[in-house]
This record gives sequence, structure tokens and C-alpha cells, in this order.
Amino acid sequence: MIIYLIYSAISLGVLLLFYHLFLEKEKMHKVNRGFLIFSLLFSFTIPLIPVGFIDMPISELTLFDQSKSQESGSFIALDGEWMNVDAESLAVHDEASGSQVYFFWMTALLVYVLVSAGLFIRLIRIVHRIQLKADRNNKRLLNGCEIILLNENDVPYTFFNQIFLNKKSYLNGEIPEEVMIHEMTHARQKHTLDILLVEFLKILFWFNPLLYLYKKAILLNHEFLADEAVLSQGKSVKEYQNILLNTMLIRPVNSLTSTLNYSLTKKRLQMMTQSKSAFRSVLKVLALMPLLAAITLLPGCDSTTTEVSDEVETVDEVRIQIGENEDLIVNGNQMTLDELESYLSDLPESPGVVKLSLNPGAPFAFITDVQSLLRNYEAFRISYSTSNELERVTNEFLEAANRYMEIEADPSNEDALNEKYNEALELYEAIQAVETDDPNSPPPPPLVPSPEKRLESPADLTLPPAPPAPPSPVEEGDLMQILMNSQGLLLMNEEPAELNDVRQNIKQFVEMSASSPSQAVIGIKTDPETPYEQFTELLDEIRAAYGEMRDGAAQTQFGTAFSNLEENSSESETIRETYPMKLSIVPPEKN
Repeated sequence: MIIYLIYSAISLGVLLLFYHLFLEKEKMHKVNRGFLIFSLLFSFTIPLIPVGFIDMPISELTLFDQSKSQESGSFIALDGEWMNVDAESLAVHDEASGSQVYFFWMTALLVYVLVSAGLFIRLIRIVHRIQLKADRNNKRLLNGCEIILLNENDVPYTFFNQIFLNKKSYLNGEIPEEVMIHEMTHARQKHTLDILLVEFLKILFWFNPLLYLYKKAILLNHEFLADEAVLSQGKSVKEYQNILLNTMLIRPVNSLTSTLNYSLTKKRLQMMTQSKSAFRSVLKVLALMPLLAAITLLPGCDSTTTEVSDEVETVDEVRIQIGENEDLIVNGNQMTLDELESYLSDLPESPGVVKLSLNPGAPFAFITDVQSLLRNYEAFRISYSTSNELERVTNEFLEAANRYMEIEADPSNEDALNEKYNEALELYEAIQAVETDDPNSPPPPPLVPSPEKRLESPADLTLPPAPPAPPSPVEEGDLMQILMNSQGLLLMNEEPAELNDVRQNIKQFVEMSASSPSQAVIGIKTDPETPYEQFTELLDEIRAAYGEMRDGAAQTQFGTAFSNLEENSSESETIRETYPMKLSIVPPEKN
């Protein structure tokens, strides 16, 4: 069984890699859909056929052997090796080791069955909820599809031939024709069958992470097909993209339906304008043939052999603790940032998992430096300690921090500053009191600066009121609105952008689009599930943009970089007044 799982995983991984490298970018979406489904079926069936050049043995261990009398000098299988032993001593050893192995495999089997049963029940419940929603709402028939009219303002989605739409928008004729064509394509091409196939495979092989990547690729391919159907009707690419972007913050209802705004990334938007090359597509499909032949002729499972192959799976794990005063402990050893970089560079491969523990007083800039260093060495799986309770407390902390930062840093407001700061500090301490082992949760947010620090140098810490309706007037041309959704996708003044575009876009806006650099305001709004790491990267890019503009102004006026100017000097205040970094951060809305 272990050999089967390893072989199928290799086949799945190689075919998925080939798809992402050579096929995904080609505009032959129907062929790609067939390839993804074929890859799944092929990878789970080919290991069962022993056609390889090299036999991959499956051991015939007697895992649950009971103690029984044996003839002296007889050969029996013990722990995977054939031994000639005395029957009396064997019976004693067999009784102890056999019970331990039996307990281990029974425990593993129980865990597997429980998880698989849980996933199956979850699938049935989701399908049941979808059908209940279809049965309890009004219906219309349109071109062979069943239109379900919902009172909820959900993003349009499809399940088999049922299209779920907002009732008010549909009856008022407010749903664009492009959306109807998009959803009907999902229904007519029966995309739900692909999703259910992956879900059933996940029930059986839930421990295989490649299945989750396959589902993501299949769903994106479905959207390519639906987008292609819309544009083939002569619809405007720009208008259609605007329709999709308007739905980017609406969360999908469940994981079984085909949703209008799934994976609304730059890749999907670019695919709409990409040209099609039939010659290139044929060449890439032909290149697939040798790959399939190689996978087919790889070792097949041979159940008749008696040799044992020991598979040892190693997982690199790095534990990092960040304390106050930039204290850094790596796997129990005190290190500096340079020593951490040296340690990471000496590893034979990138760490599989990094468990990062943060002290409440850890400097935020130092945490960002460590995260950047980990990204440079491709350590992308970072485990933090959070929980559902922590998510609630974190949202309360962000709201309290926003109220605190809205108070002007003026000595006359010292009492109000202290009061609001203590509220935020109490919530921050509550965050640290809640711990869990969920690796998908974000790290805790940085603590707001103390009233003493704000009163010392308030220029860079002043936050204007949150957009879109700040109390103090902000001219429309002076406001750069940045929106980051749960997938980390950015809109800057309603235009799609990538993270590495932020710095240049900010500089261009402040120096050219705003009425003056001193009037420019950067407004940031996120989704409750926006990745915290990408949010901090966004803030880093904004700070870097202002740093470059200040350096340029200081070099022009005083012949040196801004960082070289004396703190609180008249020169540095002049540059800050010219380029004040005004940020307006809106706390995520609660779902």
C-alpha cells in the first residue's frame, strides 16, 4: 500500500508540474480540462498495473501473527525478515511484538476511517444544503437551466444545471448578460462532475496534498472555459473584467459550486486577452506522450516479492522564537539575524515547516526582517499560534487601535491617548493569552506605538480618518485607495496591481496625481481573511516608497539622504512636511 501511495503521488506531482509549466498558459482550455481529469484517473490506476522495468516490492509482513507452536528449525517471517529460529523463543517474542504492531495499525486505521467518514458527511451536508436552498426558493427555467432566485445577496454560482442568483437583481434585469453566459457555461459543460470527482478522491486520499492543488487547478480551468465562452459572444473584455472585479470581495458560498469570482487573479485577467497558437499547443501536447510513457514504465507494484523496502520520510522543522530587544532563538540556540541567514543557507533544502513564536514586545520591524529572510530561503510554511477566539479578539484590537490612532498626538490630548492606549494594550494582552496549533492562522498584529513615542515624533504616525468618508475633507484626487482581498489580490484606485508595483504606483501618485505631496492620503482596506504576511509586505512597500521620495528631496535640498539628517532637526521636519506619510487603515468588516 505504501508503494502504491508513493507511486501515485509521483505521477500526480509530475503531471501537475507539466500542466503548470507548459499547458496552463495555453488557450486550449477544453484539452486542459481533459488532461487534469485524465491525470487523476491515470495516477491512481497505473500503479496497480505491474508493467514497470523495475519491480517495486510490497512486503508480505505477518503484522498480526498470533503465537502458535512451530516446528524447531522452521522459517517464519518476523519483522519483515526470514529467520530460522527456535519455536519456543519465537512464541514469546511474537506475542509481545505482534500486539504492539497490531495496536499501531489499528490506531492508524481508526484515524483514517474517522477522517474519511467526517469528510464524507461534510460532502453530504453541503449537497443537502444546496438542494434545500434550491427547493425553498422560487425557480425559473431558462435555456435548459434552472434559475434559483435567492433573497441573499450572494455571488452567482452554479451546481449541476442549477444557477443561483439574487432574486431582486434578476427580476429587475440588473444581472449582466455576461454573468448569465458565464454561469450557463458551467451548467452546460457539467463542471460540477469534475468537482465531485476530486471531492470523492479527497475522501479516500485526504492525506495527499496534491489533490487540493488539483482541485484549485480544475476550478481555475473551469473559469477559463466560462470566460472564453463569454468573450466568444463578442462581449467587451474591459467591461467583463470590471464586472468580475466588482464581485471580488464577496465570499463563495461553499466549495462544491462554480463561482463567478473564483481565483480572480491577474493570471485569469491576462488569459482573457492572450492570443491562441494552435501550433504551439500541438507541440506541447505531443511532448506529453514521452512523459506518459516514462511514468507508465516506472516501477510497477509486484505483490509476489518478499523483500522489504524501508521508506523513511524526513520533514525539516525549524523553531524560531523572537523576544524583546531583537532576541532570536533558533532551535534552542541564541542567534543574530546574520547567523540565522548563515544557518538557512547551510541547509541542504528549504525548511519544510517553520514554527514562529512571537513575544508581545518583539519589535515589529525585526519580525518583518525575519519573515523576509525566511521567504528568501523559500520557507513559506510558517506556523503561528491562534484560534477562533483569537480572531475575534484581534478584530476588537484592530478597532481599538484605530480609535487610538485617530486621536491627534498633542500634549493636550495626553489623557485621552493614555485611556485609548490602555484599552488597546488590554486587548493585545488578551491576544497573547489564546493559543492553538492552527498553521493557517495569521500572526498577531503589531502593537500600536505608546503615547510617549507618538508625542515625541508625531509627524510620521498621524493617521487621517478612514476612507471612504473621512471627517476632514479629502479631495478625490488626493486619495489613493488600496484594496486587498482574502487572496492577497490588490486594487489601487480600482486598477489591478501586484505587490511589486505598489512602490512605483505610490511614488507616481504622490508626486504627479495628488494636488501636492503633502496632501496625498493612502487609504488601505482589507478583507477579514487577508493574509497577514501580505498585509505587512504592503505596508513595507508603502514605507519604502516614502523613504525613497524623502531621500530624493533631502539629497536635492541638503545634499544628503534623509536618514542622515538629525532627528527632529529643522531639515528633517522640512522633508516630513513635504512628504508626510498619511495612512488611513480601515479595520476589516466582520462577516
